[in-house]
Parts: sequence; C-alpha cells; structure tokens
Amino acid sequence: MHLQWLLPTWAWLPLLLAAAAWAVWVRRVYGRTVPAPTMRVRRLLVGLRTAAGLVVLLAVARPLLITEQTVDDPAVVAVVVEDSGSMALQDGADRPTRWRQALAVAASVDSLLAAADTGAEFVLLRGNGLADLRQTTLAEARQDTPRAVGSDLPSLVTEARQRLLARPLRGLVVLSDGHSDRGQATGQPGRTPLWLVGVGDRSGVADRGLVDLRHPDAVHVGEPLVVELAVRQRGATTPDDSVTVSLRRGDEVLDRRTGPARDLSRWELTWTPDAPGLAVLQVDVSPLEGERFLGNNQATLAVDVAKERARVLLLAPHVGWNVRFLAQAALAEPRLQVRVVRPGPEGPVFADDRQPWQAPLSAADWRDDWEAVVLAGPPGAWLPDDGRELAGAVRQGLGLLVLALDADVVGEPRPWSGPLADLLPVVPGGGRVRTGEFAVQVADAGRGHPLLADLIAAGGLAALPPLQAVLPVQLRAGARPLLVSDTSPVLVAAEPGSGRLLWFGARRLWELAFWQPAMPSTADDHAGRRLLRQLLLWTALGDQRGGVSLLGRQRVFEAGEPVPVAVRWRDLRGDPVTDRGVTVEVRREGEAAGGQPYALRPEPTRPGEFSGVLPLLPPGRWQLVPRGEGDPPQPGEPRTVAVTAAESERAQVRQDWRNLRQTGSRLGAMVLDAGQPNDRQVLLDALADLALDAERAPRQARLEPTATWAWLGLVVVLLGAEWLVRRRQGLL
Repeated sequence: MHLQWLLPTWAWLPLLLAAAAWAVWVRRVYGRTVPAPTMRVRRLLVGLRTAAGLVVLLAVARPLLITEQTVDDPAVVAVVVEDSGSMALQDGADRPTRWRQALAVAASVDSLLAAADTGAEFVLLRGNGLADLRQTTLAEARQDTPRAVGSDLPSLVTEARQRLLARPLRGLVVLSDGHSDRGQATGQPGRTPLWLVGVGDRSGVADRGLVDLRHPDAVHVGEPLVVELAVRQRGATTPDDSVTVSLRRGDEVLDRRTGPARDLSRWELTWTPDAPGLAVLQVDVSPLEGERFLGNNQATLAVDVAKERARVLLLAPHVGWNVRFLAQAALAEPRLQVRVVRPGPEGPVFADDRQPWQAPLSAADWRDDWEAVVLAGPPGAWLPDDGRELAGAVRQGLGLLVLALDADVVGEPRPWSGPLADLLPVVPGGGRVRTGEFAVQVADAGRGHPLLADLIAAGGLAALPPLQAVLPVQLRAGARPLLVSDTSPVLVAAEPGSGRLLWFGARRLWELAFWQPAMPSTADDHAGRRLLRQLLLWTALGDQRGGVSLLGRQRVFEAGEPVPVAVRWRDLRGDPVTDRGVTVEVRREGEAAGGQPYALRPEPTRPGEFSGVLPLLPPGRWQLVPRGEGDPPQPGEPRTVAVTAAESERAQVRQDWRNLRQTGSRLGAMVLDAGQPNDRQVLLDALADLALDAERAPRQARLEPTATWAWLGLVVVLLGAEWLVRRRQGLL
C-alpha cells in the first residue's frame, strides 16, 4: 500500500498557509470567548475546531490510497451468436431455427468447459456488428428470437475482441449464417484463435426470388418510372414453367409481366405517376409450387414523385450564344424544362417545333403557364402591353432573369422602357457599354446569397475570368449586388413583391462555360456551367436552401432498422443557424398532431446541421417534421417515410458459405459448418486443446478516503463534539 496526493504541486503552499491561518484564527477566537473557559476546556475546543478545519482542507488535497495484489484471472472462451432476423428462419419443417442451432453449439462449448473443470469462464455474447454487443445467458437467449436488421460479420468479430480486450481470451467462436450485408468493415487477423461456424442449410431448397432491384430515387409527375429487376431460380425447371413479376401500389396492380422461367431472368416494369408525393410500391415475383421461403419473392421500394419540372420561358429576340448556352444548362438540370422563343418569318415561334407563340394576356396567365421568364434583351413588340402584365406576374411570384446585353455589338444598348424598366433593380449610369478587361469578384452582399453559396463554398468563384464588356449602372433601393466588376455591378438580385428578379449587365455570359480554372474540373463541377444552371434554378425555384429542411434521400426502412435523420437550418440569407436547437416530430401519416418530438445534436464540423437516430419504428407510413426552436418555432417541410417488414432478412434463404470462407480468410479464422457432425467435433477438439489455465495478473485497488461518506461523518462528529462541549460550558 502507498499514498498519493491528487493536489497539484503548486497548490501545496497555499493549502499549508490556509491551514496555519485557520489554526491561528481558531486559537485567537477562543482566547476572547466570554465567559472564558478553563484552560483545559479551551484547549479541547481549539483542538476540535482546528481538527475539523484541517480535515476539510485535507479533503482538498485529495489523498489516494493504492493497494496492489496479484490475483488469478480465469481464462475466457467466448461464443458470439449473430443477432439478426435471418437467424430466426427455419431451413426445414423438421429442423430447428438457425438461432436454436447456434445456441445448441454454444451449449456444447459450455458443457465442454464445465467438464474440463479448469475454472475457465464461458461468455455468451449476441450482436450483429451494427448495434452494441450484449452479454447474455443460454437460458435468456432460448427465450428470445432475433429481430435486428442487417449484419456486419467483420465488425462483429472486431467488437467482440475489443469487448474482451482486458480479459485472458483464449478462444473466440462466432456463430452466423454468413450474411454480411450492411457493414463496410474488412477486419484483420488477431492473436486469439478464431472459429467462424456457419448455421443453416448450405445448399438450400428449391427457391425463386429477387436478386437485383434497380430504380431511380425520384421522378417527376408524368415521367415514366422504370423498375429493373432480376429473378433467380434454384431447382429443377421444366419448359412449361413460367414466372410472373408485377409492380403494385397497395391493391392496385400498376404493371405485370409473364414469361418463361430460367435460372436467371431480367425484367422491366413501368409506371407513370400522376400525382406528387412519396410513392411506396411493391414488386412481387410469383413463387414456385410449394416454395418454402417467400420472403425473397417481394421487395418494397419508395420513389419521391416531384411535381412537374419548373417551366422556364426564354424570350430571345436575338438568338446569341448566351441563349444557346443557357438552353444547354437547362438540359443538364432535371428540375427545369426550358422552351426558347425566337423570331420567325411571321412573328415569334417556339424554337423546337416552330409553333407560333403569343404573350399571355394577364399576370395570372403568365403564372399559370410559367415559373420563370428569361429576357435576352428588351422584348419590344413581342409584348403588346409593353410588359405590364409580365411585370405584374413577377410581383405576384414569377421569376425573371434579365440579360441586359444580349447582342454581340458594342455601343448603345437597346433601351428598356415601360413597366419592365421600372421593375429593374438598376438604372443606367453611364450610357455606352464599356469594353476592356473587367475583373469580377463576389460582392459582400452576395456571399450569403443561396445562388452563390455552394459555388463560394467549393472555391469555384475565387478567380472568375475577366469580362469583355460591362454596362455601367446604379443600384436602386432594395437591390442586392451579387457579382461586381471594378466599375459597376454585374449581377444584381431583387425581390419585387413575392417574385424573384436577376439582372446580368455584362456581355458574353456564355464564356463562363469555357473558363478553365487553375484546378481541373469535370463537366458536373465546372463552376461556370454550374453558375449558368444556378441562375435558372434560383429564378424558377427561388431559395430552397433557407429554413429548416431534412437531408438525405432514403425513404424506406425495414422494421428493426435504425432511422437516421439529418436536418439543415439556414436563415433567410442562407447563413447557418447555430444558436438554437432542432427537433424532429414523428407521427403517423395523416395525424395532424400528437407526434413525439426527438431532439437532434448539432454537428460540430458542419455548422447549421443537426443529426440523430430515431428509435425503431413499427411498419407503416410515418411523417417526419423538422422544427427549429424559437418563439414561435420554425417548422420545416415534412417528409414521409415508409417502414416495411424486414424483407432483406427473410430473403436470406440459405447459409452464405462463400462469404463465411472469404471472411474467415481475411480474419485468420477456421471456418466450420454446424450442420456437419465432423465439423462440430473438430471445434470441440480444438477447444479442448486450448491452454485454459488461469492467468496471474496484478490488480490495483484505489481508494480516495475524502470522497466517502465516512470522511464527511468525521467532520460532523468533530463539529458536533465541539458544540456539545460549548453547550455544557454555557458558551452558546
């Protein structure tokens, strides 16, 4: 035993000075007590109070008593049983479930250790490598049925090794049906002997099921949804065998195909949605006659059906390169549908089909037909009302993008007049177009704007190419410059009424698509082309980054599978909100209120983002409503998710012997089959040959006396004794 002090060295001098000062003060106080006690009583009172104070100060020094001893730590043989839904499957009518088979092997290991009488400890663990590993007993495990979704065999082995790292682990047995479908871990060999023991039928019975399912995560209303799938059949087939695959929503069959049965056949099912929202669909494959495992004959999928693409009208009195490249940018954006109107022999026509175009007659007609309008220069006679109804539509919510310099000539720009001129966020400030080399940079007001936020974050706008021509202008009240040159604003945003307006006052916007930055980029992340798309997107759809919004695209989860959620909170300027919390309310779809809120934790490396994992949800359709704290709270757009039965677990119809062998090779394990009597005997013989003697290991016992109730009791006893003596002497 030895004593240590947890008080820092520098604090000892102040502590000793405090102890001395306390003793002097107590002696001085009792020297002036009235009536004066006898010398013997005074010494007793001074001693009691001084001792109480010193005991308190000693607690500040925090003495620590450490005792060391050597103990015999028994050897450990651990058995880990995979805890996933597929282990509850029964491979035959006369065979126990895989879970029961695994527990039978575990029981034989326990009996072997008990018969050897070496004092070795049997430890039974259960887990799937995705959730926390739990210790259990054979009696408790026999009363339970595994229900977890997914498994990660390498992670399960790694977690078991970590769990028993401080124990003398002599052997590790992992019992699994071999399926490892959710994890990303690869695992490494360890020093402890490892056995991977497979349970379940390795060959499998005759079966037909889905083996590959592919579909887009999102489509638009009116756009065909194509579901690709493959069907694999195991077992004897005849020329007359056929298979039917169908796509349905609830009881409604959306598409159905029938064809000859083969070992592997591929199919396509098609459906065209007619309404936006989350579409939860099911793919069914007709079973074999008398087929035992039907879990892999169906699969559930969810597709986010968005409303029709935002319709953008591009009016081009002069069809220059700006118009061509904006149209190309729109083709690369699935959320947009752009139609170009150009001059025709008898008036404006649509560029794609040469059909005549006429301006809508009212602001409501403009808004009904289009979400945004792009003006490549003043439309002139194309708008018989001089743009009055178009300007009214913009104030009511229509988006408008104005390219002030559409022609490739230098000189006086064509004048803007009438209601559209009054709507523009700028007024001419210098007459003629200025030519030369004009460097462009992001304005201070543009750094928080959602149109440029992603590009600024990626560093794409750090060195824009110089522009060749700029129109000098002055800003109007309410205008927000986004890009500026050294002489004038270049890109200006405004929000007249409830609409959105962008003004671009430089020539050759299309040249940004050819700009080659210092760092190589692909067509998808090229900053110039992305800027062209962002101009159209913001004009048509507005700020979709602001407010509270759910992140992620997964919309279907299986019962027993954790549901992760992530939320992003941006203010009206697009800046992250970090000083308030976020919750997600979970309720059944169709319920107006009464949901359960769950608080999310902020992500330290991503300001304005919050994440968490919801508890396990039963099957059904659930609505997740993000909500930012405040007065009043700020709700976000709800999202519907679907929780289905654990189909992936029921689809694992046989032992995955191949994966067991591959995993065993990576982890340095011996791979055995519990269904083979010889393999089970090999396992027991190998365990019997282990050295299971106890391991002598040093142990330390640490005691901090001042942190116990006894120390506090000592202070109370000293002060109580002083109080009794004072009372008997009449000093109270």
